[in-house]
This record gives sequence, structure tokens and C-alpha cells, in this order.
Amino acid sequence: MLSNAINKTTFFLLSLLLFVKILFPSASFADAGRIFKENNKAVVVVVAFDEKGKPISQGSGFIVRHDGAIVTNYHVISNAKGIAIKASDKVLEVEGFIYMDKENDLVILKAKAKDLPTVKIGDINKTSIGEKVYVISSPEGLENTISDGILSGIRDITSDKKILQITAPVSSGSSGGPVFNKNGEVIGIATFIIKEAQNLNFAMPVELIKNKIENKKVTALKDTEIREYKETAEYWFYLGVAYSEAGMHKEAAEAYKQAIRIKPDDAEPHYNLGGAYGSLGMYKEAINAYKQAIRVKPDYAKAHYNLGITYGELGMYREAIEAFKQAIRIKPDYAEAHYNLGVAYGSLDMYKEAINAYKQAIRIKPDYAKAHYNLGITYLILNNRGSALEEYKILKDLDKESANKLFNAIYK
Repeated sequence: MLSNAINKTTFFLLSLLLFVKILFPSASFADAGRIFKENNKAVVVVVAFDEKGKPISQGSGFIVRHDGAIVTNYHVISNAKGIAIKASDKVLEVEGFIYMDKENDLVILKAKAKDLPTVKIGDINKTSIGEKVYVISSPEGLENTISDGILSGIRDITSDKKILQITAPVSSGSSGGPVFNKNGEVIGIATFIIKEAQNLNFAMPVELIKNKIENKKVTALKDTEIREYKETAEYWFYLGVAYSEAGMHKEAAEAYKQAIRIKPDDAEPHYNLGGAYGSLGMYKEAINAYKQAIRVKPDYAKAHYNLGITYGELGMYREAIEAFKQAIRIKPDYAEAHYNLGVAYGSLDMYKEAINAYKQAIRIKPDYAKAHYNLGITYLILNNRGSALEEYKILKDLDKESANKLFNAIYK
């Protein structure tokens, strides 16, 4: 029986080394110590077992409901036949799932429990880039280590998804651990780690599970198909994202190709593959990738836009113009598309059209310094010095360096 096998693992779980490793500088000692003290008992070890009760993976998690609702990463429990939770001095058997989101590598487990301590849930929208963050997790088989760092970025990875980039040191076993803000509120869930890139770790925004925490329906483990995460398109896509952020574009391209192999009709891996190829200077391959993204999702404005940018890299300005026009048709307030449409027109000596495009970019984004500068230069090409001077006057308050360049061009 699986339950008997899990019971036999109690000694294994309870005998994990009780060790607290504080990894923070003296300046943040007080906050880290307070956050650890307040949340230590609500951060757990998650262990997945095979059909014989043998541990096959381990990660971290955190308690979000007193009755045993626990958040962790999907990949921590993928391929599991049984799951157990080590919470302080207790071992809890997992009875099922409250929520499963393979696309974002998240699950909410339901353990058999009551009166458990919980974390406080925060709001990433109230957290700024550069703010201090803290991760409590169970790396390397140890219990509840705390580390600190900063929120170094909030990346848009698709048209409707974001991922957090943090510098807090995390390692194997930290997956699923909570990322806290300075107030001790959870704003993210630690996930992908790229070993080759120091200080480049990722977390999923807590908003992805916020409105699922109170779900009462529990799906039993035996009624749930838990695929090996590395066999999913989502795994390869997020791996590609992580490699891209690390500047490892060749590895990113290979990861995106794996995602496409598994799920060919998803526009996002095609789009990101185009970005990886572009970063490698492989512009023809990038064009093909963007075209595939558009084939799957014809109204993908950013794919049309980046297709135009890539055509521009190859000097294919007429094709670039058509791509930018498509992006604008889909998203009329796309200031960057109007601006680059102006650049493409200018490259073909179509200066009146370029002026109209730059004006549209400025209408949408009045402080668009590059558009004002290029508009001024284009006026000069058409011997309209007075209008160029007007752009110089505007630029003085937006970008002094660009203003000086335009001034020198006017009076050379």
C-alpha cells in the first residue's frame, strides 16, 4: 500500500538535519531575522515518492491555509505517486490537489491537517524594482534556510505573463519556496535556477495563485495525471526564458525548439525563438520564427513589430514597413511601431511619410525623445530648419544629449 510506504518514510523526513543558515549582511539582519522568525514554521519540505515509496524529488513549499493548503512548484511533484510534507516536527500526508497550473509550474496541495501556521500573501504590484526580498526554503536537503537579495526585474515573458527576477541566492531544493518582501509578505514562488549564471534566479508572481487559495474542491492524487515536468512544453519554454535572461541565447533557442516540438501551435515559443535567433545575429531564422508565431496568432502585434525590426536589420525596409503597419493595425497606439515605421520610411528616402510616422509616435508618447530627434533631423533633410528648431526646443527638456546633437546638426 502506498500509504504504508509513506508512513515508512516518516523517519527519513523527521531525521532531516535541523539547521538554520542565515545568509544576509548585517544591514538587513533585523528584517531577515524577523521574517524568518514569523514564517519559519509556515515553510515546509515537500517530498515526492514513486510507487514503491522511494523519494524521487524534494523541494520547498509554504502553507496558505490553516487546514493544510500548501503552495509549491509543479516540477517538484511531477511524476509522483505519493507526496508527503515535513512541517516543523510533523509529517503530513497529501490527500490531493486544490489547484494545478502546469503552464506556470505551480500547484496548491491539500495535506491532512488543521491549525497550521500560515504565511501572509502580498501584492507584487506594490513592490518596486530594487527592493529587498527574502527567500525561505530547504536547499540541499537542509531545513529552512533564509537568503536575501533584491527584486532585480519583473519580466514580461508573454503577452499576459510575467516572471520575477531576484538576486537572492537559492539552490537545489529551493524550488517552491516563498519569496518575501520587506514586510514579510509573500510576493513570489521561487522556481527556475540557472546554475551557469550567478545571481540570476526566478520566481512566479504570487498573483497566479492568489484567487485559488480558498478553493474547497480537492482532487485525489489517484485521480490526477501528474506528468514528468521535463516532458511538458512549459518546462522547455521557461527554461528558454531563463537562458535568455542569462544571455545564453544558443541554449535558449534549443529550449524553445523543444517546446515547439511538444506544442507546435503555441505562438509564444515561436516568438521567443525569434528573439533568441535575433540575439545571435541569425536574422533569416528569426524571420521564419516570427512568421510561425504570426501563423499561429495572426493578431500578435509584438511578433509583427519584431518581424519589422528584423527585416530592418537585413536592410529589407519595404518588408519592414508592411510589418510595422500590421502591428499598428492591430495596436494603433503602438508608439514604438510608429517610430520604427518612420525609421524605415527614412531609410527609403520617403521623408514626408517618415515625418507623419514620427508625429504619430509623439502623439501617443509626447516625451519620446528619439522620435523628436529623428523628426528634427528629417525636417533638416527637407530644409525645414524652423520646424527642426522647434523639435530642439522640446528636446532640451527631454534629453539634453540628443538636443545638443540636433542643435549641432542645425548649425553645422
